[in-house]
Amino acid sequence: MAHMYEQEAGHLKTFNSLITKHRVRPTALYPLWSVMATGLGWSTALMGREAAMACTEAVETEIGEHYNNQIRTLLEMFEQWEAEGYEVGQEFKDLINTLRRIRDEELEHLDHAVEHDAKEAQPYWLLTSIIRAGCRGAIWTSERV
Repeated sequence: MAHMYEQEAGHLKTFNSLITKHRVRPTALYPLWSVMATGLGWSTALMGREAAMACTEAVETEIGEHYNNQIRTLLEMFEQWEAEGYEVGQEFKDLINTLRRIRDEELEHLDHAVEHDAKEAQPYWLLTSIIRAGCRGAIWTSERV
């Protein structure tokens, strides 16, 4: 868990740095998502280790898919620009590699959760379905607000 926490703290630091560097407006809903994520983490932890692992599995599944979509979009842009004769700078390539690295670390967390009895949570299917739907809703909303 400490290793996952350190990675997550690193992800936050990386994205905060990118937001500042590129003067990107973060979602206005970040404070709400932070409170809800903390509540989700604590509530599933209170349900037991298996529920906390199921929560991790559900969240990381959706986050991994979100990163894959972002990476796919950036690669399509990259290919289109090169096809049009533009030279794509190293900074853009570095962004894609950063997203790949962070995605892979998130998927390690998913694997860790599965290896540590996520599927033993009761009721697993209901818990993970609700959490995944909530994550998809948060991502969808954040992309628009």
